Amino acid sequence: MNPVIEKIVASRMWALVVKETREILRNKYLLFLILVPPILQLLVLGGALDPQVRNLALATVDHAKTADSKELVDRLVSNGVFSKNTELKDEKQLEGQLERGQKAIGLVIPSDFSKNLKDNKTAKVQVLVDGADAYTAGIASAHVQRSIVEFRSGEKSAEKDKQLIDPQIEILYNPDQISSWFFVPGVLGACLTLTGTLVASATVLRERESGTMEQLLMTPASASEILMAKIIPLATMLMIDVVIAVTASRMIFGMPCRGSFLLLLIASGLYAFVGIGFGMLLGSVCRSQRQAQLASFFINIPLILLSGTVVPLDTMPAFFQVISIFDPLRYYAMIARGILLKGATFEMLWPQLALLAVSAVVILTLSANRFKRQLV
Repeated sequence: MNPVIEKIVASRMWALVVKETREILRNKYLLFLILVPPILQLLVLGGALDPQVRNLALATVDHAKTADSKELVDRLVSNGVFSKNTELKDEKQLEGQLERGQKAIGLVIPSDFSKNLKDNKTAKVQVLVDGADAYTAGIASAHVQRSIVEFRSGEKSAEKDKQLIDPQIEILYNPDQISSWFFVPGVLGACLTLTGTLVASATVLRERESGTMEQLLMTPASASEILMAKIIPLATMLMIDVVIAVTASRMIFGMPCRGSFLLLLIASGLYAFVGIGFGMLLGSVCRSQRQAQLASFFINIPLILLSGTVVPLDTMPAFFQVISIFDPLRYYAMIARGILLKGATFEMLWPQLALLAVSAVVILTLSANRFKRQLV
């Protein structure tokens, strides 16, 4: 055996790492928590989170019942935003369905609609939108307005319809605009944080609740060695999670990996230390595993919401954009998207990697100091 390896195997640190690994492998709850939920969350959230508005329920009250009114309705349901049209008898019935949430948007076409068009007069229509879901309502109303403005535009003369500027649009990195490609990298980071926090806090509190913490204090190992022995097995298993998650997302969502997978693993390792650091901190502060689980959601939900994982950073109010600067998940999501989708290199991502490393060092230092105080 190599002398260096032989020295490592004979060290106290190695014995503690082996002990912690065996404890995790024997604990079916922790093993399940490490392997199963991250993969399920990645697949479910990656497929469910979709900013595109489609298949909304449309209802119309057509008092005109002419070819023009039918053409307008057909234009609205032609591109997938609205799944189908339901024709209703009157406005009262339409308002009832909007009130009960059965329809997202309603259109009322007056009886003089076609007559006004033929006389070159303004043909008014009424659009009723369910604004309970503000985001969906905004997209739906914009689509209706655009469809109405473009209605019968084909009858314009060639001179009026001629464009002075002809934009040639090319979508890079995600040409098919697959929404899961945007969400999966951020969800991967969220899973690392949540799993690392829950499992790390559980390992610390398990030692305290079972009374084995006192036995650790009787060993000749230092507090730093005990802490590192708890971190190393968890970080290793979280890296296995990353490999499985990226493989699964590639098989199911067709997620590419255009950059260095090793660089992604390094970034994931740094971010795993962030989650483990939060978990160690909670484990040394909370009195029970249930209390730590509740506190972990208090930490993880703001991290996810402020990271740009669910909502793009540019759409957030300025105040929350400033707060997100201190969110390590923000930098991991940027790194993961850059590597997977754009093939970004270390030279492009080193500022985010540096900030992620600083976050890991700060959080681990705080948790280590708290953990050492607990051992004293």
